[in-house]
Amino acid sequence: PGAKICLYDSFVSVLSLNELQQLAPDASHATLDPNLKLTYGTLQGSLRLRERIAKIHSSPKAPLTAANVVITPGAIMANYLVLAAICGPNDHIVCQYPTYGQLYLLPRYKGVDVSLWAMNENDNWSSNVAELAGMIKPNTKAIVINNPNNPTGAVISKDKLEEILALARERGIVVFSDEVYSPLFHTTNRPPPLVSLGYSHAISTGSVSKAHGLPGLRVGWVVSQNAEILQRITTLRDYTTTSVSQLDDSVAAFALSEEVLPRLMEQNMKTCAESIVILDEFIKRNASRCRWAKPDGAATAFVQILNEDGSAADDVAFSKQLAEQEGIVVLPGGHCFGEPGVNGLRGYIRLPLGQPKLLDAALGTLEKFIHKQTRF
Repeated sequence: PGAKICLYDSFVSVLSLNELQQLAPDASHATLDPNLKLTYGTLQGSLRLRERIAKIHSSPKAPLTAANVVITPGAIMANYLVLAAICGPNDHIVCQYPTYGQLYLLPRYKGVDVSLWAMNENDNWSSNVAELAGMIKPNTKAIVINNPNNPTGAVISKDKLEEILALARERGIVVFSDEVYSPLFHTTNRPPPLVSLGYSHAISTGSVSKAHGLPGLRVGWVVSQNAEILQRITTLRDYTTTSVSQLDDSVAAFALSEEVLPRLMEQNMKTCAESIVILDEFIKRNASRCRWAKPDGAATAFVQILNEDGSAADDVAFSKQLAEQEGIVVLPGGHCFGEPGVNGLRGYIRLPLGQPKLLDAALGTLEKFIHKQTRF
């Protein structure tokens, strides 16, 4: 109540159907077929959509077909089904940290032993595969990553992905990559989908919600070369969500088409680039009170608020006061993404890159607010 500006979204600015249609080269390429029968969709998703997703994830090392793709209601369901299929009580997984809580909290709730592989906060949230190797146990079933990363915007490079796969290959461990923010990259560090690197136990998930700015379409996917895992996922999905809406499936296939996708992503990357410039200037002006690692990908930035003495602020107190006094709502990073005993992420707030005008409008007030107090 009383919020004037909400800065908690994690997707690129949303398009209407008409705006999406305008990205097509001509009117004959339509978002929806008006003659489409509104029956249940194909259980695994339409052939058109699955073939397009397979092509996006394919490489000479991993030539994929529609049979390698399962469509789900959003990436959140894709992730749920993957985690349910690959691990259970008394198993062990290693999960990248920080990340979207679903990826390690769901397994933990199921009785899975979870180790958090912490990224290096002092080196742009970089990963250390040697540390990962030291966390592997005899009962390790999976390594879970989020690339590009939510909330940090960090990106694991292709070379690092190859190192992770080499480690997993030695032990037959599944490597599961939540790629919901791909292909939203802001630098030349643009790794390919994990499944394109040719490891049979690799899994990629994604959706049109975040990078594509179409969260109203509840369409996600699971891609893998592993037929056994896909069969388990399909069986689980049959008893949870049946099929995706035919309308959603059709519009998603349009958005991911070869004619539309490049234009859509060019537009979205420009939007995020504008926000990154705005935030970078803000942080440079206020270097004594905040810092960040500039994001290489995704649609969020992770900014640490500092007290006047240079210590990390209390992110919950800061966010609460900012909302109550100025009507600006942000996500307190330590509260939403932190885990005690690893790195509590004290002082961090997550900001969106998808709405540069809204962000710019809020930062003037945020700047004054930061300097109101010596400590939060």
